[in-house]
Amino acid sequence: MKKILLTSLVAVCSLVVSAQTGYVIKGQIGKLGKPAKAYLLINKEGKQILDSTNLVNGFFTFKGSVTSPLEATLRLKHDLAVDTPGKRVKIDGISIILGNENIIITGKDSLKTAVIKGSSLTDESRKVDDYLRPFYAKYEGLNKEFAAQPESKKQDSQYIQDLEKRAKQIEKEIFDAKMAYIKENPTKYMAMMALNSTLGPGFDAIEMEKVFQNLSPDLKESYFGKQVADRIATFKKTQEGVDATDFSQPDVDGKMVKLSDYRGKYVLIDFWASWCAPCRRENPNLVKAYEQYKAKGFEILGVSMDKATDKVKWLKAIQDDKLSWKQVGDLKGWDNEAGVLYEVKAIPSNFLIDPSGKIIAKDLRGQALDDKLTAIFKEPSK
Repeated sequence: MKKILLTSLVAVCSLVVSAQTGYVIKGQIGKLGKPAKAYLLINKEGKQILDSTNLVNGFFTFKGSVTSPLEATLRLKHDLAVDTPGKRVKIDGISIILGNENIIITGKDSLKTAVIKGSSLTDESRKVDDYLRPFYAKYEGLNKEFAAQPESKKQDSQYIQDLEKRAKQIEKEIFDAKMAYIKENPTKYMAMMALNSTLGPGFDAIEMEKVFQNLSPDLKESYFGKQVADRIATFKKTQEGVDATDFSQPDVDGKMVKLSDYRGKYVLIDFWASWCAPCRRENPNLVKAYEQYKAKGFEILGVSMDKATDKVKWLKAIQDDKLSWKQVGDLKGWDNEAGVLYEVKAIPSNFLIDPSGKIIAKDLRGQALDDKLTAIFKEPSK
């Protein structure tokens, strides 16, 4: 069975948290003093910024400013113990969303059990957690139900189909709950975080762009807002019905091949790698489809996600799997430039392009690919 994964949503809240120009974090954890030390790690515009200070009689203070709320981690090191690679280290820390606010943190002996006051971001995050918790609890219930079944039941295809059907219904409930929150709270930073959490594999970029546009200008212009906008714009490039972005890469002999070279034919861009077991299992289906429809104008363009160090393995996989269509790759692994253009995060992944150059389908495998090609070329499956 495909395991039902319980995802979590990082919760944050209002963008306009205060008129003040900076943040002040004041903490007191018991009566701790040297060698106890507090650390503040901020993820600022793609860079990690680390600040630290000693505790004096339990007290510590951090000051600074942010242009918009940012993810941050507070960590407390109680002694001089050295972090040893391979040894599990006990970490006393908490995650917060940092805005320009006066935040008070008090605890008896640790950050993990401390009370946080003065942070409207934290208060709203807890509200959103409470709002979504019942939906995620349903997911947890499905996981527990499956785990409790005898092995024979776990192998029952009808039971698995029913379980996955119920999982999809829960996914829809979670999605609808997030959309409702976004609609009702267009000025809150949590709305942007909720929107971002819906941008998973196969999301509708055109519809999500509309949701994004209804958020407040401040949210959209925030650093995170711009990241979300970029993600939507990138994914929109591979949305069904849009023109496929052209690219060129060297084939196995070093000759440059362009996607636009295939204009006038149906072409399947197949992202794969020699080390990818699911890709290799799918290759026989591609071989069958290619042999059946190539005379009718169907082509495949294989794009390797292998690294340069695996070039020999890539070439061997092409030969072993009898892949007779054109294969290209810049051998940059997950940084393959075509893969980045098409936002390939997992493989196998493919895009079916029509003769005019438009994307008409994505991630077609096995019977789904055969059904699509049969519909296009109106030929019964063999």
